[in-house]
Order: sequence, then structure tokens, then C-alpha cells
Amino acid sequence: MVKNQDFSRKNTDPSTIAFYSTLLNILVAGAKGILAWLSGSAALLADTIHGFSDTFASLLVLAGIWLSKRKSEAFPWGLYKVENFVALVSAGLIFFAGYEIVHYVFKPEKTLILGHFYSSLFGLLAIILAISIFSRFEAKKAKALNSPSLRADASHWYSDIASTALVLLALLGARIGYPILDRVAALIMVGVIAKVGWDILKDSMRTLLDASVDPITLDRIRNVIRRFSQVREIKSIQARNSGRFVFVRTDLAFGIKKLAQAHELSEEIEKSILKEIPQVDQVTIHYEPVKKDFLVYALPVEEDKKRLSDHFGDAPYFYLVRISAEGHTIQEEKILRNPYVREEKGKGIKVSEWLLQNGVDSIYSRKTFDGKGPSYVFSNADVEVIITEDQTIDEIHQKLTALEVN
Repeated sequence: MVKNQDFSRKNTDPSTIAFYSTLLNILVAGAKGILAWLSGSAALLADTIHGFSDTFASLLVLAGIWLSKRKSEAFPWGLYKVENFVALVSAGLIFFAGYEIVHYVFKPEKTLILGHFYSSLFGLLAIILAISIFSRFEAKKAKALNSPSLRADASHWYSDIASTALVLLALLGARIGYPILDRVAALIMVGVIAKVGWDILKDSMRTLLDASVDPITLDRIRNVIRRFSQVREIKSIQARNSGRFVFVRTDLAFGIKKLAQAHELSEEIEKSILKEIPQVDQVTIHYEPVKKDFLVYALPVEEDKKRLSDHFGDAPYFYLVRISAEGHTIQEEKILRNPYVREEKGKGIKVSEWLLQNGVDSIYSRKTFDGKGPSYVFSNADVEVIITEDQTIDEIHQKLTALEVN
């Protein structure tokens, strides 16, 4: 298993963004409180209360991000899901903001006595502008960091823009003698707020319940694995979110049998996934050699095509036989002329590579290669070399087709 050490370092710490959000919430709530006191607007007073609930939500986000970085013996995988829990709470606060607006819409109308109208008007416009700029900035950072709590907080800011715009409409409606305008706009805004809250709630619950990541991310992981030619089969891929990170587990079948080479290949695959998909935090690969339905054996034979040759590179022919893995029956047999028998140099290596191209799994030989070229070619390809004292093809046949042969 490989863990990504670079993602959090090469991106801005989300707790810094959450801290900025908390400061802005305090400033906005304070400004609305002052405007409510100057204007005498009940709607603005209610929005001030909503602003302090936003401050509480931002504090939750900040605490959630801080806790998500902590690890202990009790939580060795980290507390990344704390971010999703905080996003869930933020969704609840968004629904509460919608409730506040609905409550304001349907409560009995009261005469709005305006004071400092223009100060309140321009003050609210300035607040909406500041929130719009910051919410876009936070949403962009949330996407870059894949942070569910920052994403929820940015959405919460959108609900705050809606509630502030509602108050602005209430002031304008009262000013021109149409107080009903703010109630019509409020019902539309409540629908928007409910949609935002539902999306956050749904995404948070999916992560908390270990739902799979989106199909696009799974395809990206699958494409990285497929670039490695030694991977014969992707048996399964599971990936889940945990906070702003992704955990990946996959079962693969390799075309190599040696444990050291398979382990090295799995590490290369893991590093490639972590590099190309930065939000992936941990990759676990379970691998096993590919199971073949048949095995191909090669024997060097003499001119009579019956006796085994004592010479590998100088053998005039090679007998190839395909044996089924189950039942050990002969599926196919053929005799091929050695294309390199007349070569003067490197014929052993050339013959070895030629046999590999013919899909050979095991070689029968009457003599060892003693560290010569073919031994390195077959060793690297994980081809078994079987030293035998048998002299004919028929003797090898009897061994290959016996039921005890593995």
C-alpha cells in the first residue's frame, strides 16, 4: 500500500480558507447587526441572526478540517470523514436558513418603519458583493482541494446571498409601497436553498456510507492501470471518498510469477495512480499471477523429430506442445524448424527470444545453460527450465499427460 504524501503539501491548506470564511462571517454578521439597528428592519434583524448561525457553521468547518488531519492508534486511517460530517451539519444549517426565510414570509405583516434607508441599501449591496467574491474563491479552492466541508461552506455562502437579497427586496418593496415583492422572491430563493442543501446532504451521506466514487474517477484509475502491459486482467476496482481524499483498492492479475517483480510492478502502478490523480490518498493492490487454461512446453529435437537434442541453440527443430491445465490433455502439438540454427553468434539468445514469441511457458533441456544467455532470457520472462534425462518426445509425453503433473 502506498500513501500520497504530496497532495496536501502542494495545495493550499483548507483550514486557511476556513479561517478566512469565519472572519468574513463575523464581519458580515456584525455589519448586518449595525444596519438592523440603524434601519429598524425586522427582516434585517432576522438575517443578522442567520449570519451568526453562518459564523457557527464556519467554526464547525474550521474544527472539522483541523480534526480530519489528526491520526491516532484508535483511528489509524485518519479522521478524514469528519469533514463529511461537518458538511452534513452545514446542510442542516442551510435548511434552517431556508426555514427562517419561510417563517418570515408567512408571519403576519408588520409596518416597516425605515430609517437610514440609503445607508442600509448600499451596506447590503456591499455585503452581497463581498460574499459573492469570496464564495466564488472558496468554491474554486474547494474543487482544487476536493474538500467537502469547503464545498458545503461555499454553498452556505450562496444561501446567505439569497437571504441578504431577500432583505434588500424587502427594503425596496417597503420603500416603493409593494412589500409583497420580498415574499414572492423569498419563495423562489427557498427552492434554490433547498436544492443546495439537498446536494450537500446527499454527497455527505454517500461518503459516510462508503459509496463508490464517481465513474469518471474510476475510469481514470482503470486507464492508469491499463498502461502497464504486464497487467493481464483488472479483476476489480473499489474506490471510496473519505473527506477530501480517495482510498483505492484493486485486485489485479499479472503476467509475471516472481514475487519480487510483481511487488515492484505493483509499486509502480500505485505511484502512477497517486501522481495522476492527486486526491487519491492511499492505494492498496492485491495481485496474483494470471491463471492460464493451458501451458506450452518446448523441446529441442534432432533431425528425426523424435529424439531430444543435446544442443539448445544448434537443435535443428523444436517440438512445441500445448497441454490443458485441467485434465492434462494435449490440445495442440507442432514441430518448428529452428530459424537461427545457422547463426554464428548469439544463437542461444535469439532462439530463446523466438520461443518466448511462441508463448512458451516451460523448456525441457538435457543440459543446463550454466549462466549462458538463454538462462537470463528465460529467468527474466519467468519461463521454467526443466533439466531432463529423457531421450525421446514420447517419454516427455507420458510425464506431461499424467494426472499427477501440475
